[in-house]
Amino acid sequence: MVSLDEIAIDGTKVRAHASRTSFRTGEKLLEIEAAVAERLGALKQELASDPGASNRRRQAARERAARDVQERSARARAALERLEAERKARAKTHARDEAKKKGPKASTTDPEARCMRFPDGAMRPAYNAQIAAAPKEGVIVSIAVTDRRNDAGLAAPMVDAIARRYGRTPDRLLADTSYATSEDIVALAAHAGGPVEVYAPPPSEKDDVKPASLARRRRKREKEPACLKAWRERMASEAGKAVYALRKHIERVNADRKNHGFGFLPVRGLIKARAYALWHALANNLMAARRLRAAA
Repeated sequence: MVSLDEIAIDGTKVRAHASRTSFRTGEKLLEIEAAVAERLGALKQELASDPGASNRRRQAARERAARDVQERSARARAALERLEAERKARAKTHARDEAKKKGPKASTTDPEARCMRFPDGAMRPAYNAQIAAAPKEGVIVSIAVTDRRNDAGLAAPMVDAIARRYGRTPDRLLADTSYATSEDIVALAAHAGGPVEVYAPPPSEKDDVKPASLARRRRKREKEPACLKAWRERMASEAGKAVYALRKHIERVNADRKNHGFGFLPVRGLIKARAYALWHALANNLMAARRLRAAA
């Protein structure tokens, strides 16, 4: 009832259980940790000197709350260090873009969440939820949740997950332009589980390009691997466009999940976010199974 011949992949931003005001810089996190350490010391001293049991219970509760803040602050600082390392790595190839950005921040509420831009233009704490689905049947075959703001480079890991689950790779992968990097197309064409044909529109090109730039682009494409040349020819053909048109059905799958409450995560942390996304995927598949059986 479900075919892996064509698999569409798509990502959607899901609001995290944190506020924008919970994001702190490295200096602010150090201040919080110092204040909490001082508070913990004072509470422990009071707890040891107070003979009243009820007071000890209240003090113990305050100490647990302070330790929780301390642990979340430490996790936020670790996340901040990882973001800073990613920023330095990206600055090597995109120095001008990175210079325009402010320093990274991490949330003390959900350290693994990141501020992402939503379709309405607003910046909100969020996760990037990815799904791979059989577009004709509307059945989700794999999910992933990441703190990555963009989808570039996520196609190959999703195909790897499908191969692990089902013992084979899809014949054709339908993806948005932002998904399919040249490296992904080359890697998927030589995938160990079997070659995967990528159907994704090439990035739009400017019309007012200088002749010298066009010549450089033409020379560069002449040196491209055969699979990249085949991808460009495939997406320029009417048959290729007809196959890619199936990808629009995955938008309905994401819309259904949002209508059933997947627009906001009531949990914190990447592991719990993945579990919540998996529950929604299973619920989607139960409804799709009922629909497919009735149609059959």
